Amino acid sequence: MDHRSSLRVSASAPEDPTPLYHRIYMVLREGILDGVYPADQVMPSEIELAGQFSVSRITIRKAFERLEREGLILRQRGRGTFPTPPPGGYRRVKADVSGLVENLLAMGLRTSVKVLEFDYVPASAEVALEMGIEAGSIVQKAIRLRSYKGRAFSHAVTHVPQDIGRTFTAEDLERMPLLRLFERAGIVVAAAHQRTTARAACPNVAPLLGVDVGAPLLCIHRLVRDQDDRVIERIRALYRPDVYEFELKLTIGAGPEGTLWRPTPSAL
Repeated sequence: MDHRSSLRVSASAPEDPTPLYHRIYMVLREGILDGVYPADQVMPSEIELAGQFSVSRITIRKAFERLEREGLILRQRGRGTFPTPPPGGYRRVKADVSGLVENLLAMGLRTSVKVLEFDYVPASAEVALEMGIEAGSIVQKAIRLRSYKGRAFSHAVTHVPQDIGRTFTAEDLERMPLLRLFERAGIVVAAAHQRTTARAACPNVAPLLGVDVGAPLLCIHRLVRDQDDRVIERIRALYRPDVYEFELKLTIGAGPEGTLWRPTPSAL
């Protein structure tokens, strides 16, 4: 089978900070997990893949070494390289954006958290502007690393008003989702605004998430408000896209200019 059409990676993108071998590793990894490369068939050789991707054989070898470390391929001398996907496929952590607050809470209950930093600091100009407070106001800042079955998949930096932050500790953050802590403090969460973009892994975050510097990450930026429209949480979270994914159910509905897709709330 010729996989060239679906597995092409451009090497002529100088603005992309992601190492070329890592981009190829990601494409090959998805191919293995999605069954593009059947487990009972030998994969194309390093020379063949180098031709398909228009890269050097060394680049392909580095991608293979990463796949081998993760147990996704088995290289046998004289026989070739065979895919070894996990039995039943690889499961990602899923969150449904149509039921943001409820499903983030559900996600928090089945993952583990390590608090890397917990302190009270003056709000920067950017943080203050987004939270609607004066620059220099004291806020609680926490940095958390979230894992699923022992594998880190998100790095989150949160800012919370000082009076709310004083109602819980770093130990509480490791035991309970932040939404639960808000509820415990008698705070009613009313709304959240979120945007999703892409970011390259920086030198500080990359080793914590187990990725290379420059690897692509999902970036979630969210402001959470209470019933009085006060910003009670500012969060910037980075996610490994190979471990975490969003899921959204859609239904057909009537719109001002005809039918269109509408999100449908669903339980995880």
